[in-house]
Amino acid sequence: MKVSRSIMGRFKAFLATALILILCIPVFSACSATPQKSALRVLIIPKFEIGEMSGDFPGEAQLFYEEYCPGCGEVEIPHMPPGAHFYFNEENGAGILVTGEGKTATALSMSAVLSSELYDHSDTAIVSVGCAGGSVMQCMLGDVILVTAACDYDLGHHVDVLERRKTNTRIMWFPDDSYAAYEFKLLNADLCDTVYEMIKDCPLRSTEEAKAVMTENYAAYGKKDFLPAVRKGTALTGDNYWKGIYGHATADFIADYYGCPDPYMATEMEEIAVANTAQCFGLLDRLVSLRVIVNMDVFMKGETPESTWGEYSTFSKKVENDNTETLDIFEPAMHNLFDTSRIVIDAALDGGL
Repeated sequence: MKVSRSIMGRFKAFLATALILILCIPVFSACSATPQKSALRVLIIPKFEIGEMSGDFPGEAQLFYEEYCPGCGEVEIPHMPPGAHFYFNEENGAGILVTGEGKTATALSMSAVLSSELYDHSDTAIVSVGCAGGSVMQCMLGDVILVTAACDYDLGHHVDVLERRKTNTRIMWFPDDSYAAYEFKLLNADLCDTVYEMIKDCPLRSTEEAKAVMTENYAAYGKKDFLPAVRKGTALTGDNYWKGIYGHATADFIADYYGCPDPYMATEMEEIAVANTAQCFGLLDRLVSLRVIVNMDVFMKGETPESTWGEYSTFSKKVENDNTETLDIFEPAMHNLFDTSRIVIDAALDGGL
């Protein structure tokens, strides 16, 4: 039987096309494959740095960068807010996110990193680190606070303290339960207990000036050496940096109102945002928060708001110019924070957290 040339030609063309498609299938598959994500094993979250990331006066980030991401360049992450910086070490899986100060910057920068297509965060441990003001009569300069609960100091109804003269009211803050889903967070109690056992005996630094000031201002503490320690406590987050006996009473009341397992210990500007964002990404139970006390929540040495803050425009000037707000405790406190946090981070990197 004879086959026409036209039919034979079409058949050959079909075979050639089929062969090309078969040969190209691996190429198409390789081109369309999902890029391999890097495992983000530990996300370390300091909030600010002073100066450079390495080699000068340390802020919250520097010691962690030098240990876990030395020489790593900044990673460009889509949708990061201004002032936030992210560094990642491919070799150990540690990431450092310098969020910027305050709740908004922290929530936005954490969301950007945790939603990035570059990283697998399904098993990420989050270690939030930073400095804080300390609750008078609960802690002292240089203490490291393991946060067991975080509360929002700002949400609710705050009354101007001057109204107290008119009304003789007892408290200056009134809650609003419509915020209950995000105004306070309890951290994983079992994880907190595990971490506390790991770090409770970590040696901490102090200074003679810090101990002298504590002795001068807080004789009622009844502690001879005023040596710092690791303590469990509640953190109160406020976008507004406050000091004073009325603010202290409000913070005590807020922690008590929410039934926090440990007393109010630290005032800071980010922790409730860290906890809320971690929960949004299913990582609240993997969150450890550590805060080191670098000043107190009431004025010391007869200072006033004007004398403490009026001459200075940035936090870096406060800690570099021997301001009475932080005395000479800031740099030793950064080492206290690093020494305790390193125990937790190393355990997470080793798979033991």
